[in-house]
Amino acid sequence: MIKVQKSPNVPSSLTTTSAYNGQDVVSQLLADQHDKCYICERNRDTDFEIEHHKSQTNYPALIQEWDNLFMGCGYCNRKKSSDFDNTLNPKDCPIEEEIEQRIDFVNKKAVFVSSIDDDQHKETIRLLERVFNGTNRIRSKKEERFIEQAISIVNKFLDLIVCYLMHPDASTEKAIKDELAIDKELLGFKYWIIRDTPLLYQTFSQDIIWNK
Repeated sequence: MIKVQKSPNVPSSLTTTSAYNGQDVVSQLLADQHDKCYICERNRDTDFEIEHHKSQTNYPALIQEWDNLFMGCGYCNRKKSSDFDNTLNPKDCPIEEEIEQRIDFVNKKAVFVSSIDDDQHKETIRLLERVFNGTNRIRSKKEERFIEQAISIVNKFLDLIVCYLMHPDASTEKAIKDELAIDKELLGFKYWIIRDTPLLYQTFSQDIIWNK
């Protein structure tokens, strides 16, 4: 999960109709978020829904509020539901900096930690844990496939890192930079792989500055 740069231009249907899901809203959110779910950062070609940062159930006055609308996938939207109304707003917060995002390969789960000890960061972490690690001790088949897909994406990135460290040339450097482009998946996890290794950070620090 990373910060999202939203267009300052409010789609006209939000002010001229009673709908929050007009095609202009959908198109702008997809463009702003590079076709990715703002929570899990997976590319969603067709599985996308407009997600209310503060839920429709608890905040009906914000149903058409542009700053409250994001594009999410069906999986994350249902995991979030109306249970997480106090998470960090990705429009305003550099989440990739404030919440560490890593994969525990041994236990096949995602790990999220923040040094900022407030309710918003704690709730955001609880949401990410629910999304990536499931809601029960025994994962459903969909939850299993979700974390397996996430691990696979991160593993492929780590393979590129190993190639670069063994053969630091223009080709291997470009391969990593390509995977750090704003439209690529799971940038929050890739951010911390780069941050954790001084040599990588020295080379790629300018490539992990998104939406600033």
